Amino acid sequence: MLKKTTESKLLAGYIYGDNVTKEYVYLPGSEVDTEEPMLVYEDNGGRDNIGMERALEIIEKRSLKPTTHPVLGKNTMG
Repeated sequence: MLKKTTESKLLAGYIYGDNVTKEYVYLPGSEVDTEEPMLVYEDNGGRDNIGMERALEIIEKRSLKPTTHPVLGKNTMG
């Protein structure tokens, strides 16, 4: 149930992360309505494209919560 809620929030533009560790997971606006959206995982100044399952694993493992990204703000959809 929690994974479905997190997935829905990601698809709605919510940014999950931790401002202390500077880790963030989010869906770029260009990936909205794609069949298999690629999300972005930022960590240690690097950026990787990841699938939804991997994004959900990272969010759960690292206990990431909805947060404000230092550049993108609270939501990638505007």
